[in-house]
Amino acid sequence: MIGKNKDQDRYFSHLRSPYERAFAHQSKRVRSQGVAKNQFAGFMHAICFNLKKLIVISPPNLQLI
Repeated sequence: MIGKNKDQDRYFSHLRSPYERAFAHQSKRVRSQGVAKNQFAGFMHAICFNLKKLIVISPPNLQLI
């Protein structure tokens, strides 16, 4: 790619890598059958994963309502 900013790509890759690695190791199998049930299961897995990560990261300015 002409004019690609390699420093910016390296920076964003460094930020994304811990999260993408964790999602890559998740199980790809689902128990439900049907598109809607599988989408819901994937959505719930992502929410649970993000909440667990949020507890570990614990940003200082987080305000939960």
